[in-house]
Amino acid sequence: METAQKVFVNQDGIAVIKCPVCEGVKTTKVDTFKGTRHVVRVKCTCQETFMVNLEFRKAYRKEIKLSGDYAHLPHKRPRGKMLVVNISKTGIGAQISGAHSIKEGHELQMTFNLDDRHHSLIDKKVVVRLVRKSYVGCEFIEPTSHDRALGFYLMV
Repeated sequence: METAQKVFVNQDGIAVIKCPVCEGVKTTKVDTFKGTRHVVRVKCTCQETFMVNLEFRKAYRKEIKLSGDYAHLPHKRPRGKMLVVNISKTGIGAQISGAHSIKEGHELQMTFNLDDRHHSLIDKKVVVRLVRKSYVGCEFIEPTSHDRALGFYLMV
């Protein structure tokens, strides 16, 4: 089974698809696929066919592995260790170490340092949107539009 190339779709429903063989690039409107199957077969002008996974996320998600801490709000208890596995300008995904009592809708404080040259501190209040065993997907409660360190980190 071939691996699908991940392609991000912008807010206008447009994706930039690059052929893995000839490296030809095509910009195409793909918003008709939103809400349906996101993995599609594409045929390039060079006749190569390949799979594309269309990502309709609001924000680019960067895969990372950074250790940190979390605490339940409002009392900062219970608390524990986590491994941040992805981050975007709107949220964070983390693997929780050990047993936990986190449920969807809980509010947490998540604290960790980026692996940028300044080791920038990220200390965010989040609401839990997804729990799958030890994985939690969270949305930032406060907007990150003014968080320069995170903005620069996501660009590189």
